[in-house]
Amino acid sequence: MDLGIKGKKVIVTASSSGIGYATAKRFLEEGAEVLISSHDENKLLNAYNTLKGISKSVYYMKIDLTKPEEVSSLISEGSSMLGGLDILVYVTGSPKPGNLLELTNEDWINGFNLLLMSAVVAVRESAKIMKKGGRIILSTSTTLREPIDNLDLSNVIRLSLAGLIKSASRELASKGILVNGVMPGWTLTKRLDQLIKDRSKRENRTEDSVLKDLVKDIPLGRLANPEEVANVIIFLASSLSTYVTGTLIPVDGGNIKGIF
Repeated sequence: MDLGIKGKKVIVTASSSGIGYATAKRFLEEGAEVLISSHDENKLLNAYNTLKGISKSVYYMKIDLTKPEEVSSLISEGSSMLGGLDILVYVTGSPKPGNLLELTNEDWINGFNLLLMSAVVAVRESAKIMKKGGRIILSTSTTLREPIDNLDLSNVIRLSLAGLIKSASRELASKGILVNGVMPGWTLTKRLDQLIKDRSKRENRTEDSVLKDLVKDIPLGRLANPEEVANVIIFLASSLSTYVTGTLIPVDGGNIKGIF
């Protein structure tokens, strides 16, 4: 099936591993031209060299999402490298774990810059460049719907992304730009490995026991693969989603218990 993605110009942030990498890979498989980015140059180059085996239409830029000026440069310089911009997929690493009494002012400021300010800049600058038919897709977290213990930075700050998605979708609709989000649940990434280790140490439990606790609450009985999140992003970027905007789609195996 032709998804209408071939030849599209795509920027994917935080794409040297995990969900971002899987997303970039899927876009390349569909024939898009893709710019990947990361703050870790070694990981970025490794990802770039691997993705070149799929398509020569892949480019890269080293940027730090906690620095708004670098996010702005990613959009302006990245779109120049691609020769335009049709699709922005905003993915980010996660802030440090911790609760309200442990996290410092600096932690909160860094979390704000990483999770929200970077998204605001990326969406704003992309909207200036995109033409009718553009797509902006933000990867957030199920913490927007259900807070997770000891992830207070994510619980609080990511919630603002729901407001950004809804506001931007309404403001950019007249330009023909669709804005949506995905909410990944527990996904097999290095970040999840870190969270399991942190909870294991904090609760004085084995890592296997922590993992079993995570899986037992998921109706589908397993963790997600990054590719499964990427496939939903591909749908939102495709010609199959022309009347979908301002929405957030959970990709969590049914883990969210709330109806709304």
